[in-house]
Amino acid sequence: MTSAISRLASRPAGRIFRLAPLGTFTRTVTLAHARHVATVVAALLIVALTLDIAPRTDQILAQSADRSALGLAGHLGWYLALRLADLTGSLMPLGTFLGLFWSEVTLTQTRERVVIWNGGRSPLQALVPLAIVGAVCGMIQVTSIGVLRPAAVAYQIAHGLGDYGARFDRRLQNVPRWITLDNFMIKARLDYRQRRLVDVEVYEVSADGRLVSRITARAAEAAAAPGRWTFTQGSRWIAPREGEPTPATGAGDAWWFEQETIALPLDPLWLENYGIDARYLPQSTLAALSSRGDAIPEASGYAAWWHARIAQAFLPFGMMLLASAMAMTLIAHRLVFRSLMTIGLTGYFLHIATNIFVWLGEYGRFPPVVATWGMPLAMIAVAVALLVRLDRMGQR
Repeated sequence: MTSAISRLASRPAGRIFRLAPLGTFTRTVTLAHARHVATVVAALLIVALTLDIAPRTDQILAQSADRSALGLAGHLGWYLALRLADLTGSLMPLGTFLGLFWSEVTLTQTRERVVIWNGGRSPLQALVPLAIVGAVCGMIQVTSIGVLRPAAVAYQIAHGLGDYGARFDRRLQNVPRWITLDNFMIKARLDYRQRRLVDVEVYEVSADGRLVSRITARAAEAAAAPGRWTFTQGSRWIAPREGEPTPATGAGDAWWFEQETIALPLDPLWLENYGIDARYLPQSTLAALSSRGDAIPEASGYAAWWHARIAQAFLPFGMMLLASAMAMTLIAHRLVFRSLMTIGLTGYFLHIATNIFVWLGEYGRFPPVVATWGMPLAMIAVAVALLVRLDRMGQR
């Protein structure tokens, strides 16, 4: 009895909370956060889908092969699912911030936060619910932008559905397009699916801008050797070099050929996906294109989106953590309109800034790692700093 009393007397004053990841507090707050986040994300998706589908419902229904009422309804429902797969990843980060902000507002209104703090639980000890909801939302985010969006866009391209079907049409084009590479300019009709150039003209230019050679051909296909293309039914012209004797091939004159394999730094995989934004390509394609360096035009865009799909696994957690930290700092005890507007506008600004940073990385203005990882990690760091500050203030 004496030893028990001495142990009780030796404990510090106040209640001591130990981490209970699946305790009553964690379960209750996690479910509350999840409900608010799910509600806001669903509302944003409904608004986005309405604005996206309503103006062109007739166009979408006109693409249905089955003209019956059931067939039209099924076609519209399937198209809605495809658009949902594309939009979820775009709206999830903003939805998580606003949903968690809403959840924190309810904690202030009901005075539950004050009860929790007066019970001895510090802000840092309330991170487990955020971590659980953030992990789930992070998995949804990565699945959406890394798997569902590329699959949905690929399906629309293959079947000619919606804007993506027309914008990224992979059939043989009737109008020639220009492709600019290092020291080469190519004009051709593009057969994306066959990785083939039709009615092709290739102009080779020297470093000082002088035309070196010109190739015209009926078609060109990638040869077995990397960096080489086989041209059929064409002609080749090589400019004479000043101060050098005319070579045996007859430089300055064009000669015809039935088939000839010529070095050309045009990647077949890049040609197959030419014109499709990097964000819509599968992760394996991004990895392959970004690994080939300077041989790929605008390779920074492929590298940026490859990193973005991994970094954005932490983006929902960073958005929610910062929303919670700002709410605990600015509206912990009472709701102030100015503070509410500050937090709400901060979430919108972070959403826009994250997209801007990714775009800057896509255009090569920032290194891909900095452009894609900078914002999520910065949010987490700032939020943790605010929570540590609140924790120390509570201890004092």
